[in-house]
Parts: sequence; C-alpha cells; structure tokens
Amino acid sequence: MAVVEGDPFSGVKEEKGPVSPEPREVNLFHSRSDVDSSWESQHHTIGIKHDQSAAGDHNHDGKSSRKVGTGLGLVLTGTTTNETLNNLIEMLKKVIEFTDTHSS
Repeated sequence: MAVVEGDPFSGVKEEKGPVSPEPREVNLFHSRSDVDSSWESQHHTIGIKHDQSAAGDHNHDGKSSRKVGTGLGLVLTGTTTNETLNNLIEMLKKVIEFTDTHSS
C-alpha cells in the first residue's frame, strides 16, 4: 500500500516489509551516532559544555550547569558602598531579568 499517492518506491517498500532491526543492530547504529560534536548532533549527553543538554533540575550553580554570567567578564566597581551596589544592580540587569523598583 502506497503511503503517498504515486510513490515510485512503494513496490520496493512492500517487498521489504516492515523494517525491524535486531537490538544488536540498533546498538551498533547508536555506538556510531553523532554525540555532542555540535548543537546539530543527533544525540546529546547531559552536562555543562556548549554542545551538551542541561538536566531538568539544573540551577546555574557552576556544578550542574554554568553559573549565571560565566564568560561575560563582569567586573564590579565603585568607590563607595552606594556606588558599588548601584553598579551591581546594573550588572545584574545584564544577565538576569527583573524589575528594579529602587528609587534614586
């Protein structure tokens, strides 16, 4: 039975019947699968590297995933406590979405 009307390969597909590889063959395919080599890879392991997947329970603590702001070169400056805190708030706005209700 042709799945797509006019499929020129429907006869060949019918001859072969349903494809059902043995588990050993499936494992062999998977052992050669593209894993973590790029974001386009077929499979990804769980980890904190660029081409890995994040676990569902990650919390950006630097262990289960990257810390917020990693690699951004953030440097906190200020000559007074108030200036330093204001600079910290501005820095946080660059990496965390929040509403600042602080009044100057």
